[in-house]
Amino acid sequence: MDGHCAHPLWLSSSDGLLHVRAARAHDAAACLFDLWRIPGRKRLALDGPDLSMTVDLSAQRMRLSLSGALADGTAYASAVPLTPRLRGQLDAFNAQAQALEGHTPQVNPARSVTRAALLHLRALHALDAAQAGASHRDIAQALFGLEAVVLRWHEDGELRAQVRHLLRRAEAFMNGGYLAMAGVLPLPAKHPGDEPVP
Repeated sequence: MDGHCAHPLWLSSSDGLLHVRAARAHDAAACLFDLWRIPGRKRLALDGPDLSMTVDLSAQRMRLSLSGALADGTAYASAVPLTPRLRGQLDAFNAQAQALEGHTPQVNPARSVTRAALLHLRALHALDAAQAGASHRDIAQALFGLEAVVLRWHEDGELRAQVRHLLRRAEAFMNGGYLAMAGVLPLPAKHPGDEPVP
């Protein structure tokens, strides 16, 4: 199917998911399952005898495993898998349990942008522009603005040196440096692009 029509849903192992199962209601205080009480956009998919539910709420995505025997309005119980990673997953499981009861999970404030992240972003933008055929001056204008280029662009100026540095850095990442950044290879002594120019 065309990518505009197809919406693939990749199902991973349900080992790390909160499992919601039908339970017998022994008292009046038992929680009753209500699919429409869960906030956010919901998608259900068959996952063997159970259902996999994905909930998109703002920037958060939650996945739950629902029992095939669970029906709307029946009592339910939640269970978590006992894995070595459980301690690190408790906050996420708690947020999912709160969502089952109709409470919107708190969204963590956005992290501030670090200098390194901004440098990586600018380097990748510079590389994209260079591969599309843009000149160094055009790249500087896109990254730093027209006014900065008019005031600070010289034959051997610092703005031009920044563009060259960003391009070397991005090319080093493209040529395998990304593996060190991802933790697959050991980090080099210096960041890619910080090596001296011959």
